Amino acid sequence: MNTLLVWLMRPVVFFILLLQPWCAMALLSAEASSSAVNEHVQFLEDPDGRYTIETVRKPDDHWVPQGQKAFNQGYSDSTWWLHLQLENPADASTLRYLELGYAVLDYVDVWVYDSGKLLDSYQMGDKRVFAERPIEHRFFVVPLHFPPGATLDIYYRIKTSTSVQAPLTLWQRDAFENRENQANIAQGLYYGAMFVIAIYNFLIFIVVGERSYLYYVVVVVSLPLFIASLSGQAYHYIWPNAVGWNDHSIPFFLALTFGSSALFTRRFLQVREWSRVLNIGLTGIAVAAFSTALLSFVSPYRLSIHVLVPLGLFACLFEMLVGVMSWYKGVNNARFYVIAWLFFLGGGVLLALNKLSILPTNFITEYAVQIGSVLEAVLLSFAMAERINVERKLRFAAQDEALQVTRRLNGELEQRVRERTLELEKLNSRLEEMSNTDQLTKLKNRRYMENVMQKEWARCMRYKRDFAILMLDVDFFKRVNDEYGHPAGDACLKLVAERVNDCIRWPSDQLARYGGEEFCLILPETGAEGARVVAERIRKAVAANPIETDSATFNVTVSIGVCVGVPPQGGSVEAMLKSSDLALYQSKENGRNRVTLYRQDQLGNVAHLSMGRASKE
Repeated sequence: MNTLLVWLMRPVVFFILLLQPWCAMALLSAEASSSAVNEHVQFLEDPDGRYTIETVRKPDDHWVPQGQKAFNQGYSDSTWWLHLQLENPADASTLRYLELGYAVLDYVDVWVYDSGKLLDSYQMGDKRVFAERPIEHRFFVVPLHFPPGATLDIYYRIKTSTSVQAPLTLWQRDAFENRENQANIAQGLYYGAMFVIAIYNFLIFIVVGERSYLYYVVVVVSLPLFIASLSGQAYHYIWPNAVGWNDHSIPFFLALTFGSSALFTRRFLQVREWSRVLNIGLTGIAVAAFSTALLSFVSPYRLSIHVLVPLGLFACLFEMLVGVMSWYKGVNNARFYVIAWLFFLGGGVLLALNKLSILPTNFITEYAVQIGSVLEAVLLSFAMAERINVERKLRFAAQDEALQVTRRLNGELEQRVRERTLELEKLNSRLEEMSNTDQLTKLKNRRYMENVMQKEWARCMRYKRDFAILMLDVDFFKRVNDEYGHPAGDACLKLVAERVNDCIRWPSDQLARYGGEEFCLILPETGAEGARVVAERIRKAVAANPIETDSATFNVTVSIGVCVGVPPQGGSVEAMLKSSDLALYQSKENGRNRVTLYRQDQLGNVAHLSMGRASKE
């Protein structure tokens, strides 16, 4: 009867044994360089934190198998115990590294047993000094020394205010070191690239003074520091002894990233000029983020993260909406912004969903933001650089073409030197023409005018001939831009330039766009009466016919200031130019659409000849 009872109880005993912890045993493989051992993990929740290692090592059926996925319990106040059995089937001793690949756990205690005997114990965590770790690494790595045929029991005790995650990987030593070398190279390239981009944009900010560059520098600096803090690299390499600061660094740099990116978006896309509501929204995001950054020094980590995660999700979606709307409205470089931030914001969304335990922990959710941030930084840097290089683009292209021609000349045969030299001269002539021409009106530009003006002044002074300078300004031009738009303003300047140019009779007379809506005309060997006639001809020609553009038809007038006289010895063309500018201001003050003439005698004295109010035509 007893024999029969034992025989009947065998299946029950076998089933009970299957439930014991040793069912999670993993066999070491000599061929595998690394292996995820998450499926062999069992976990136990300790809500009150009362369990000790002696308590959890007692036979118990409360252990829960983890399954295939890495251990992830989200944010929890409980203490969590993990148990893992690893067997060395070989006849030789071996060394393996067991890596817990989540760097921001507060307290991680590890015990290693062999046949019930304690071999090693370790106390780690990002709230403990970094030097206490058995292996200096951004993650929590412990060495496992396996005697021949031994089975090791590894216990983890985890208590943290961060997300409770414990992806476990078993490594061979050589493979682990090779992986680390490759990872360090990749991370070095990432941080180096972001550092170079930050320095580049900071130097541009110093030169041009545009605040969008400064905001972008803060984004490019704070984002890698956030990633370095989250991945444990900052604690490893930058502040290994600053335990208190390490706990606040993640929410601080994350909040700084959100706030500065909102200010950058607001400035770069000129949101204030076309949407009051979106401008207020971006300002609100920045205020909330910077406030959270300051409060992160006094508030618990979990509270800061629970504020920043929804704020970050909202900021990502809101800034993408702003980018799409600005693209639709034709804001310059908005398309680059949208494409660039798709990379970064996509990575940020994946990271946030991972921290909320909506997405599992894997390579994509952990590191997509780094890849996206580099692409985003490169594209946005390109977009911002384009803003200051548009006017010089053609000049650089011509210079590059000339340089290529020069290089080709060095490799040509001696008999082709003359031909290539001629081509180079043509290119240089073209470059000179481009550098002296205003791209909008096709008139000469200020640089060219100042050179010609100096030469003609010196010639007239030498031969004691009259010299006249006319300064012209389109009246109420800002109103044209405001009412009809900048394309209409550009068309207006083109037509005004054509009408003024048609009033010039002599080849020696030179006309140039001097800046904005202002034009300059010099009349060598022309006296006061001749200068007055030319000025009145120009004024009437501009006012005679309306300006017709694709979007509107309107009338404009010009005010003209004239200074004429024989250049005196010891005088300067700058003084005469200033006199013509003062005459222009006098025309403006007298009601616009008129000509005011100053005469400068050979001694440099100025006499004012009022022309009276001109009738508007």
